[in-house]
Amino acid sequence: MRKKVGEWLLTLALCIVAVEIALHLAVRAGVVHFSLPSYSTANVQPFWQILSHDFGVWHPANGRYHHSKVCFEVTYTANSHGMRDREVDVASQLPRVVVLGDSFVEGWGVEHGDRFTERLEQLTGIQHLNFGTSGGFGLTQSYMLYKTLASKFDHQAVILSVLPDNDFEEDRPPRTDRGAAGPYRPFLTGEYPNYELRYAADDYWRRWLKEIPIEPVLNEFWLTFRSRYELRAQLADRIDAFSRRSSDRESPTKVRGFAGYFDYESDEFNRLRFAIEQIKAIAGDRPMLVFTIPRPRDFWRAAAVPEVPPLTRQIKELSSRLGITYIDLLEAMQHTEWKRYFFTCDGHWSRDGHQAAAAILANWHFFNSPH
Repeated sequence: MRKKVGEWLLTLALCIVAVEIALHLAVRAGVVHFSLPSYSTANVQPFWQILSHDFGVWHPANGRYHHSKVCFEVTYTANSHGMRDREVDVASQLPRVVVLGDSFVEGWGVEHGDRFTERLEQLTGIQHLNFGTSGGFGLTQSYMLYKTLASKFDHQAVILSVLPDNDFEEDRPPRTDRGAAGPYRPFLTGEYPNYELRYAADDYWRRWLKEIPIEPVLNEFWLTFRSRYELRAQLADRIDAFSRRSSDRESPTKVRGFAGYFDYESDEFNRLRFAIEQIKAIAGDRPMLVFTIPRPRDFWRAAAVPEVPPLTRQIKELSSRLGITYIDLLEAMQHTEWKRYFFTCDGHWSRDGHQAAAAILANWHFFNSPH
């Protein structure tokens, strides 16, 4: 009996090793797009954690994380405020710009110094405070981050990024309350403009901090274990997008796939609108720039539909009413070689994408006026 158990365990171990090797080969060949383990205890503490009771996900102070995929390898570091940025003081006499947004602003996969915020510093001579973060971060969270954290830093202007590809989904109230198993984040309920700010999984952030880091250790040393979470996240995103964008849409371009510039509901835009209005209200007389980021499917849809995307039109109207500047990167980039702006294994901007965005955003009139 003992011999059979030993043989069974040996067979199981060999199968696990075989699956691990096969997954590594698939990632290296670009067949699947998983992040690779770091094989280091330095990454056991996640770089994206539920740390704020106001806006949810954020980086641990002075955190460090090594991120490796087949098309990039980069180490992220956070300052004492949790920003992926150099060390900065809250008070400053120099002109500074607060930049809000998600993984594109944070610089997913890109070295510090190559992101559009550093490129803008080089082009304008004005310091940019990067408050971007990954981890499923929507516009309601950007609003709450600005209200509770970023607005406390001396600054003369605000830049807000909008990623239509997933910002609408990330701002949508959860269909069901998953309790402590759900992602902790703020969301808006009710009708515009009389929203109520609520939070999903109210106790989740406390439970997260108390967990023993067994799973993070396995994630950093075992690709097979890591893959189950990445597959689950990818499948959940696809199923959720499909269910929300059901066949009751009458647009003849639906067959071309979801594109955030075109495929959204009025209630989704109203939440976006509310977040922009609230950030502008907090910013007061400070100049504010909003820019939208296209993903490849937005470029493809725009090429197939000879009209101004509805989102571009609506944000232009909103910006004109609020007295803020709007720059649409879809409009600015669509006649360029935009495919090189994205990683080949990942839908985020490459170094070229950040450089191109900075060159466009540098035309904002604020940068050419005295401060």
